[in-house]
Amino acid sequence: ADHIAVIGAGVVGSLVAYLCGRLPAARVTLVDINPVRAELASALGVSFAEPAKAERDCDLVVHASGSPDGLSTALELAGDEATVLEMSWYGDRVVSALLGGPFHSRRLRLVSSQVGSVASSHRPRWSHHRRLSAAVGLLADSRLDVLLAPAMGFGDLPKRLPDILTSGSTTLCQLIAYS
Repeated sequence: ADHIAVIGAGVVGSLVAYLCGRLPAARVTLVDINPVRAELASALGVSFAEPAKAERDCDLVVHASGSPDGLSTALELAGDEATVLEMSWYGDRVVSALLGGPFHSRRLRLVSSQVGSVASSHRPRWSHHRRLSAAVGLLADSRLDVLLAPAMGFGDLPKRLPDILTSGSTTLCQLIAYS
């Protein structure tokens, strides 16, 4: 069974872990610095680990934390000839990554991902309509409800939004009720 680690338990990382957890025989671990995310991982049907305790020698590591430290963790967890899939968006920030010693001796592959399009090898079969239908179909799984925060009124946003947007917030997907 392939061991897959997903670094970063935000919305993107959690959804990727959920999808990977549906792969036959895959062992999936959601890795995050916030131990509270263990409950989220359990609800999504995958394991959880903090970075220092995460299993090494993974076959695939998906990095979605948006943090250079998360990328370092991703490279550390990858096994020989494994792929590290970089899903984080850094904008114009410079990111350092240790690409010496173990990166070369373990023959790791660092691959970028672009979520706005499908790889050219899959485009003929995965039209926009097919992708949208697949995504909407997956949303029917009630396990994903764990990503949703209880709805708040639109009028409450000015008062509550600053807390939701702080780096320590545990809110992933804030529902907004428009009256």
